[in-house]
Amino acid sequence: MRENWIAEDQAPGVRLSLRVRERILSSRTPYQALEIVDTEALGRALLLDGRIMVTERDEAFYHEMLVHPALLRHPAPRRVAVVGGGDGGALREVLHHPVEEATLIEIDRDVIAACRDHLGEVGQGAWEDPRVRIVISPAEAFLPQTPGAFDAVIVDSTDPIGPGEALFSPEFLRACRRALRPGGIAAFQAGSPFYTPGVLRDLAAELRSLFRSVVPYLGFVPSYPSGLWAYVLASDEAASAEEVEARFRARGLATRYYTPRLDPGAFALPTFVEALVKGDR
Repeated sequence: MRENWIAEDQAPGVRLSLRVRERILSSRTPYQALEIVDTEALGRALLLDGRIMVTERDEAFYHEMLVHPALLRHPAPRRVAVVGGGDGGALREVLHHPVEEATLIEIDRDVIAACRDHLGEVGQGAWEDPRVRIVISPAEAFLPQTPGAFDAVIVDSTDPIGPGEALFSPEFLRACRRALRPGGIAAFQAGSPFYTPGVLRDLAAELRSLFRSVVPYLGFVPSYPSGLWAYVLASDEAASAEEVEARFRARGLATRYYTPRLDPGAFALPTFVEALVKGDR
C-alpha cells in the first residue's frame, strides 16, 4: 500500500515531509487553501497554501515565545490585540495574563471554524472565554481605526506572502504603533533568519523608525523552516529580568517551552543574526 505523506517546500531545495495518518479537512476559503491532517510525528497540523502553520506537538514552542516575552514586560496588559492567529494558540496564551479583553483580528473566518472543530487542543477553551472578542477583518483595515486602544499588540501573521503580505508593510506597522496605549508593547513573528533573512532585517529596520526599543529574539520550532525562528519586541520602555520573573510567578503561568531563565538567552543572538539586524549583509 502506498504511504500517505504531506510535504512542505520550506526553502529552495529544502522539503519537510510528514507521514499522515488521516486527512481530516481540505477546502478552499476565499483567501487560501486550508488543510488539516493528522500526522504520525507531530499530531494534527494546520496547513495554509501548503505551508505548515501549527502542529499539536510543537505549537506551544511558538505561541509561548510570541506572547510571554511581550506580556511579561508589561505591568498590566489589560487590553490585548492578536492579529491573525486563527488557530487560537496565541489567544490561549494571552488569556493566561491578567487581561480584561483580548481582541482576535482574523481575516479568514474559515480558519477559525476549522481550528475550533478539528484543533481544539490548540485553542483549549479560548474561544469560549468571555474576555474574547473576535473581529473578522483584514487587520490592516481594522487596526488603524483603534488608536490608543491596546496595551499590547501580538502579530501572529503568516509569512509575508498572500494575505499576510500587508502585515509587514510600513503602513500596518505604523498602525500597530498608533494602536498602543502609552507604555504599550508589540510583538511580531519574523520568520526564519536562516532561510528568509530579509524578513527579520526589514521588519526590525522599519520598527526602529517607530519605537525607541526594538529587540529581536529567537526560539526553536521544529516544524518551521530550519527550526530557528525569529521574533521582534517593539516598545518605548524596558523591563528588567527580575520584573519578568516576578510577573511570571505572580501570574501563575504554566508553560511547555518558555521560562524566565530561558528569556534572557533568547535575546542573545548568534553572530549572523546580529549582523543581519544591524543591516550588515
